[in-house]
Amino acid sequence: MAWIQVLDKENLSVKFDNKDEVALLEINDGGISPNYVTIRLNETEMDDLIEALKRIKEALQ
Repeated sequence: MAWIQVLDKENLSVKFDNKDEVALLEINDGGISPNYVTIRLNETEMDDLIEALKRIKEALQ
């Protein structure tokens, strides 16, 4: 498994797993001893997430 770091923020990182061809979203709660959740998304799931985030962004404007 080869992970390519795409985004690295304080509580969010996005990696591309070029072996399994999925996106990995890693989210942590930012605590002293952070809890992590990792979400694996295939191409269709990524499209769905992008569309949902676009709708939310438009609603906020």
